[in-house]
Amino acid sequence: MFQRYAGLLFGSILASSQVMAAEFVCQDDVKPRTYSAAEQKLVDQFWSESLTYLGQYLKTIETPTGQCKDSAEATIQTFDAKTGKQQTRCIMKYRDMELLAKHLSAIIAEPDKAKRCFDPQKDYDAFPLYTPSAKVQALSPVSTWLQRPLLTDYYRKMGGAIGEAGLALNENFVAVTSRTDTTAHWSHDISIKGLPTLWSSVGWIPFYAENPAAGTDRFRGGYLYAELMGPWGNLRIKEIDGETVGAEIGMTVQLFNTSYPFHYHHPQEIYMTLTKPQCIDQNKYMVMHWDSDEFKHARTETGWRVEIDGANDRWKKWFANQDAKHEWLTYFERNAIHAFHAKEGCNQTIENSGLVTVWARSTAQDNEQSTRLCNPASGPMGPKGLPPHEKAVCELRDWKR
Repeated sequence: MFQRYAGLLFGSILASSQVMAAEFVCQDDVKPRTYSAAEQKLVDQFWSESLTYLGQYLKTIETPTGQCKDSAEATIQTFDAKTGKQQTRCIMKYRDMELLAKHLSAIIAEPDKAKRCFDPQKDYDAFPLYTPSAKVQALSPVSTWLQRPLLTDYYRKMGGAIGEAGLALNENFVAVTSRTDTTAHWSHDISIKGLPTLWSSVGWIPFYAENPAAGTDRFRGGYLYAELMGPWGNLRIKEIDGETVGAEIGMTVQLFNTSYPFHYHHPQEIYMTLTKPQCIDQNKYMVMHWDSDEFKHARTETGWRVEIDGANDRWKKWFANQDAKHEWLTYFERNAIHAFHAKEGCNQTIENSGLVTVWARSTAQDNEQSTRLCNPASGPMGPKGLPPHEKAVCELRDWKR
C-alpha cells in the first residue's frame, strides 16, 4: 500500500515538475542585452507591471460571469438574425482561447523563463513606437529612460484635421484613459491608474493616421493601439513546449465623436471595455458573423463579397452600448464584421469620454493578420468615412485553416 501511495505521490510530483519545466522559444528578433544596474531596475519594473496585466487578463477570462460556470461570458454577436437578440458564449469554450490561457498560465508559472523573451523596445527599429505626450512620459522613470518620440510632436508636425484630433487625444491621454472602472471584473486596477509604468512605457502606434482610406480625419487622428505581448510587442514568444503562441495582448484608445468603420480580419479578437461612460449610450459597438442573414453574400474567387445596408435606422438594432460593467467582453470570430461608434449620446467632452479597451488576438501567427476595412458601396472610402447607416461592401478572403 505504501509503495502504491509513494508511486502516486512521485507521479504527481513528476507531473507538477513537468508543468513547471516549460520550454520557451523567443521570436528571432529578441536579442540578449546587457543593462547597467540602474537600467535593469527599470526593465524589472516594466516587466513586473506587464506580468500583472497578463496575469489579470488570464484570471478575468477564467472567472465565471453571466450564464457561464467556468469562464467569462462574451458577446459574440450584438444581433443574431435568427433570434433577433444578442448571442453570447462562454469564452473558454473556444479552442484558441484555451491555448491562449494555457500559454499565459505557463508565463505566470515561470516568469523568469518568459522574461528572456521580454524586450522593453528601447531603440526598436522595426517600426516607430511612440509615447503619447510629455505628461504621459513623466508618469514613470521607465518611460523617461525609453525616450520614445512623442505623439504630440508627431501630430503637431502633421497638422490639419488629423493633427488636430491627434493632439486632442494625446494631450489629454491621461484624462481619457483615467476615465475607467475596473472594479467589476478585475481584482487589480489594470488601467493607467493602477499600472502607470505599463501604460506610459508600452509603445503606442497611430494606426490609421497615415492611411487615407481609413475614414474621417478625426478618426484617423483619434485612434491608438499598443501591443504588450505578441509578435510585435514587448513580450515576443514564438513557442511554448513546441506550440505556436498566438496570444497578442495590448490596449486601444479611441477619441470621442469618432466612428471606427465596419472592418474584419482572420484572427479572432477579444475586447474588454474599461471606460466608464458618461451616459449609457456614449459608446456603441457591433459584431455580427460575416454570413449573417442581415447581409447579402456573393462568392468570389478568393472569398466572399458581403454587402451591408444599415439604411432606415436598421444599423441601430445591430449596435449595443458598451461599458465597463455589463456589456464589457466581446469575442469576434474569424471574419466577423465589427465596428465601434463613439458619436451619439450625452454631452461629450475630452474630459468625460473616449473609449479605452484591453485588446487581444488569439491567433497572431497564422493566416493574414491585416485588418481590412469595408468600403462604401458607392466607391472607395472618402473623407466622410463610412457611417453605419451607409451601404458598405466587405471583400472577405478565405482563411487557410
